[in-house]
Amino acid sequence: MAKTIIVFSPHNDDLEIGMGGTVLKHINDGYKIIKIVLSAGQFSNPHLRPEIIIKQREKEALEVAKKFGIHKTLFMRLSDQNLSKELIIIKGQILNLIKKENPEKIYLPAALDVHPDHRATFNFVLDLVKDMNFEIYCYEVWSVLLENYPQVYMDITDYLGKKLKMMEMFKTEKLSVYIHTLPVIYKAWKYGFKINKKFAERFYKIK
Repeated sequence: MAKTIIVFSPHNDDLEIGMGGTVLKHINDGYKIIKIVLSAGQFSNPHLRPEIIIKQREKEALEVAKKFGIHKTLFMRLSDQNLSKELIIIKGQILNLIKKENPEKIYLPAALDVHPDHRATFNFVLDLVKDMNFEIYCYEVWSVLLENYPQVYMDITDYLGKKLKMMEMFKTEKLSVYIHTLPVIYKAWKYGFKINKKFAERFYKIK
């Protein structure tokens, strides 16, 4: 039976940007990945009506999941840029899901990420599982500050190219993907150097 990993992705593309290489490695190692997308992302493109952008972003996320083997993608459809106030709405639902799936590992955005939705996700999930015995790791998306947790590096040398292709599939997030591409490559090289590998991703081990 495949072991399960749950990844909390505040927005549709955060998993892919922050830890796409590691997710691909976990899938190759036989893990079942459950991606929980918290925000509907309705403010990501001001030129389109919210219902159109939500539908398109979810379609893109499902296409990425199908192509690269993410087992399940769940959309919570909370308000973009307002997660700190709305996460309480889904507390029971998420708690039941975690208990049902009993994941070996849980990934969530870094505590000091500059995006408020990412920080809200960190605080929400960590409070939810504080009394549970899971491995908890944080991944970096917009982070620029070093966190005060043990650092763990994952070799993604065989997966960086596929990670970049994952990111490119989010057509509604062209600007965000463009902004992140060079930093993603640079960080992968920098973190790879730390562990004598070509490319790597960095995580913070919370527990």
